[in-house]
Amino acid sequence: MAAFHASLKRSLTSSYLAGTEMLTHRFLRGHSGKRDFHRVIVVAALGRNNGIASGARLQWNTLRQLGIDAELLDVTPSVRNPLFRMPHRPGSAYVFHAGGPQTASLIGSVLPHVAKAHRIAYWAWELPDPPPDWMDCDRNVNEIWTPSAFSRASLARLSAKPIHVVPHYVPVRPVPRRRRFYEPFTVLAMADSRSSLSRKNPEGALRAFRAAFGSSRAVRLVLKLSGRDEDIRSLEASFGDLLAGTNVRVVKGYLDTTEISALYENTDVLLSLHRAEGFGLPMMEAMAHGVPVVATGWSGNLTFMSAADSHLVPYTLVPVNDTSAIYKGSIWAEPDLDEAAAMLRRLAEQPDYYARFAEAAHCRIGKTAPSFPFDPPSAAQSASIGAFA
Repeated sequence: MAAFHASLKRSLTSSYLAGTEMLTHRFLRGHSGKRDFHRVIVVAALGRNNGIASGARLQWNTLRQLGIDAELLDVTPSVRNPLFRMPHRPGSAYVFHAGGPQTASLIGSVLPHVAKAHRIAYWAWELPDPPPDWMDCDRNVNEIWTPSAFSRASLARLSAKPIHVVPHYVPVRPVPRRRRFYEPFTVLAMADSRSSLSRKNPEGALRAFRAAFGSSRAVRLVLKLSGRDEDIRSLEASFGDLLAGTNVRVVKGYLDTTEISALYENTDVLLSLHRAEGFGLPMMEAMAHGVPVVATGWSGNLTFMSAADSHLVPYTLVPVNDTSAIYKGSIWAEPDLDEAAAMLRRLAEQPDYYARFAEAAHCRIGKTAPSFPFDPPSAAQSASIGAFA
């Protein structure tokens, strides 16, 4: 019965989004504005508090630091109301952070101004094969931005519109996080059920941690879970034996920027045994804090990670098997849990080795710079580069 309800919900949602796309397309009537970035409106359903929303906030902040007149609009009501309109001062360009089918809803929320502006879809995709239900979702935009070359290669099979790689930008912490040897060695793993627990693979993180350290009190795993309550309860019920013990702590729910930063400040290693990523923002955030990352060596996270600054876990490519049915019809990575466990043990047991990779991670992110497919104001850019350095 649960599977039937889930299937029915997906079908109704798909029909609703298709109808919204047709309505938005009819309003636009093929109109748009010239490619002009003197005022940029970043649009997202921020109330969903997911990775897409985090990326939108980061982009807005980066644009402002580069001297661009940028505004961030939260259009969360547009996801369920095709007639919702957000009052705002018009922009010359609009960037819509959403999945493909949701993009039209966001565009509709900023009508009528957006009909005379340049429109950009900011999309990320996690598999080498694009999603069939994103077909034609690009017809209301002029171009597509995406955070990684991995994602661009997939989306290029879906759309003939110009596609630019525009990675997320995370400023480094002025002083990298230093390991506190008087506290347990702390491993952090994160997963959101809305992004598919099969893809994020918290089970793999739990098994690798147990293989590395067992029930030792000298170490601890912090498992940050968010998403639907029923999904989290199901995971806890399924992996009760792996969660048992005093060295595993589960943190649930939404954390704001300050709380997430505090979580990284109390972490020694971020463990991401994902099966696929369009980018992998938490990994970049951890590295910006000077936290080494042990992660699957495949997909979008290779945009900002290499063997010189991170521990890339070997993997085998296998057919997608997603229990949430969000992803299908492609391949993804199955990470080697024994190798991941060995990497965790080495970081925990060798202080000099740990310090070298903590510094390398921090330096790698510190050397990145904001990148957009247009020229920001030259004077502001010069001032901003000094601030980023």
